[in-house]
Amino acid sequence: MSEKVRWLDENCITCGSRLNSWDAKLSKALQYHNRKCEKCIAKEYGITTDELRHTMQELFGLLPCQGI
Repeated sequence: MSEKVRWLDENCITCGSRLNSWDAKLSKALQYHNRKCEKCIAKEYGITTDELRHTMQELFGLLPCQGI
C-alpha cells in the first residue's frame, strides 16, 4: 500500500509548480540534483505521466502516493 501524498515547501526547478512527496521520490530514483515535478520529468523523456508511473513501478517498484 502506498503512502498518502505530502505537499512540500519546494517548487519544480523547471516549471515552478509546488512539489509533493511523489515528485521527490521520482527525482531521487532518477538521481536529479534539483527536484522536478512528475509532469516535467515525463515531458523530458517524451512520455505521458501514466507511462512514467508504469515505468517507475516496473523498474524500481515505486507506486504513486495515494491521492495523486
